[in-house]
Amino acid sequence: MGTFRAMGTEVTVVAPALDLPGEASVTQEIATLFEAQERRFSRFREDSELSALNRATGPVHPSDELFDALVRASVYSSLTRGAFDCTLGAALVDAGYDRSFERGRLDRAARASAAPRPRGSLRLDPRRREVERTPATTLDLGGMIKGHTADLAATLLPPCAAVDAGGDAVLRGAGPDGEGWLVEVEDPFDAERTILTLRIRDAAVATSAANRRTWRVGDRAMHHLFDPRTGEPARSDLAQVTVVARTAELAEVLAKAVFVLGAREGAGLLGRSAAAGAVLVTRDGAVIELGALEVVRD
Repeated sequence: MGTFRAMGTEVTVVAPALDLPGEASVTQEIATLFEAQERRFSRFREDSELSALNRATGPVHPSDELFDALVRASVYSSLTRGAFDCTLGAALVDAGYDRSFERGRLDRAARASAAPRPRGSLRLDPRRREVERTPATTLDLGGMIKGHTADLAATLLPPCAAVDAGGDAVLRGAGPDGEGWLVEVEDPFDAERTILTLRIRDAAVATSAANRRTWRVGDRAMHHLFDPRTGEPARSDLAQVTVVARTAELAEVLAKAVFVLGAREGAGLLGRSAAAGAVLVTRDGAVIELGALEVVRD
């Protein structure tokens, strides 16, 4: 097993078929990939291409990688009916999420502006491959790109291997024993407890929960899962959402959108995404299993 830190989280690479030097080599290759993705897409790095776009005052012709990511984000916004929105960066900054997350580092006495920032506006011209944002718009592709990078990393792995980027995991093949990879779904109220175990083959999984990235603004608790409709941390009836889908990027987007929408509307979104399954944990502790899941039963 190889590990390294990137995108504010720990990344783990598991390749049972490789010897230790081989696993170390592929782990380094994946670490290099994550570093390149951060240089292009990080909202927290002044030298990133995304930060340059967020400073631009007119139309920009970005790299193919950034333009394509923005196109995918637009598609996800339509799929989720606006529950996923990459133009919420200004609201996150105003609420204090203006640097890479470390517990306690984002705490502050007051938010930057008195009123929540609304969602921004972005124009994409596919023919010219041109991007233009309104001056008040700050783009944030964080979780989506973490999932996408896990997907890219998985293509560097042998047929039976896995990469896990802070909960955004791609699981190739049928696992070391041929029976599928076992993924434990953590209890959001007790990190020592497992709610249930999923068996996953050639798929990806991602989890969104309000307890994962939290900070305080004055006496108010904040979390990073913002509702585009309010520009505030989502007031969902859900405590946690785990999604299994064909890619980590899609699983990440759906997990976040379902959390924002809540149990009823989130179930509707998953119903429109036939290839996805999910485990929802409500704030009162109820566990809801939806869609295509293989749960290990005692």
